[in-house]
Amino acid sequence: MAFDQPACHTCESTLVSRLFCFSCNALQPFPREMDFFEVLGFPVSFEIKSSELEERYQELSLELHPDFYGLAPEAEKLLSETASAILNTAYKTLREPTLRASYLLHLQATKQKLDERSLPEGFLAEMFFLQEELDELLGSGNAVDLSAMREDMQNRKKDIEADYAPLFKKHEEQPEDSGILQQLQTHLNAERYLRRLLERIPAAD
Repeated sequence: MAFDQPACHTCESTLVSRLFCFSCNALQPFPREMDFFEVLGFPVSFEIKSSELEERYQELSLELHPDFYGLAPEAEKLLSETASAILNTAYKTLREPTLRASYLLHLQATKQKLDERSLPEGFLAEMFFLQEELDELLGSGNAVDLSAMREDMQNRKKDIEADYAPLFKKHEEQPEDSGILQQLQTHLNAERYLRRLLERIPAAD
């Protein structure tokens, strides 16, 4: 997907990231309304290659690190510190599928009120059952059954995450269909329940 890329305020080269110009090595004054995709120089889309995200983050992290601006004017040092903090937050959000999906949904649902408590039909009853089962397993200390339950929860979580990309793609193709964003919200709600269950299961030795 093509997207608008601004120019450097110093040399007017096209910027990859709103934070830094790789052509003239200049820190960039950035707007407050900048989103995390602009921070790392990617189109606003769920589909981001992990390898490209990691490479971009490492490049920018090196250039923005405050240690390189120790002798710079105070304004430039402050800009470096702020930009570095924003970069870290953006990277942590976009690298994890559920955080990325939640953030992108927030950007795209500004004109739509979503039911933030909706769950798939029958899901809540199933979660109550699984919580009771987990309580019993934790009480008995059965490591084998706990491991099996952890694997089951992880697979369920992966199944939910696998739906993010096609749902966002469907929304791009049918932006007038308000039900798609609600589906995404429902998926995120379900993922949160599964994540909380997983957090209760001790890590395998």
